[in-house]
Amino acid sequence: MKTIVLFLLLAPIQCCFGQTDTNVIATGDWSEVVNGLRGRLLVYDDQGSSAANHARVYLELQHVFQGAWAIPLEIYYDIGVRDDLHLEVRDRLDKPIPLAPIAIRGFVPNPCWVTLPCDSIVRLRADLYTLGPQSKPDGLEILAPHGGWIIQPNATNDIFLCGSFTPPKDHPSCLNYHVWQGTLNFPKVKIPVKKP
Repeated sequence: MKTIVLFLLLAPIQCCFGQTDTNVIATGDWSEVVNGLRGRLLVYDDQGSSAANHARVYLELQHVFQGAWAIPLEIYYDIGVRDDLHLEVRDRLDKPIPLAPIAIRGFVPNPCWVTLPCDSIVRLRADLYTLGPQSKPDGLEILAPHGGWIIQPNATNDIFLCGSFTPPKDHPSCLNYHVWQGTLNFPKVKIPVKKP
């Protein structure tokens, strides 16, 4: 009986260990709150994984309770061919680094509705995780809807990821909740360059 009780007490702790962010290499600051929502970018290095050949980029959204009505927000999320989530890579002089054409294979992720209860956070995949080349790139690759960037291991310039998120206004809510509208501008997040 003691063994079962001990197992039941320790099982949730084991589940928590699976949620660690061991591969996170960059965490951006939160954006300004716009109409009860703010966001930030996170970058993970997945090059050691056999399943991925590129960096994982996430968008975290937080419904900030501002003391009015505690109603959920609905956000239309489409990272496919639309430019709702616009990512940029910039150098230390704040000049944009152009997208490189990348041969890709795979399907574009489907758009979806995200419902955020009051005072909650959700993490959404922001790179085109279903696409990408078959071979591993020489450097950290970030995939975007119209190309990508490869950050070389011997890059001498500081590299930053930034962007904005503006969902379309022409999608009615399927649950009849408040549909969030506005633009979030994400502060630059420095991407560390690995030395070979």
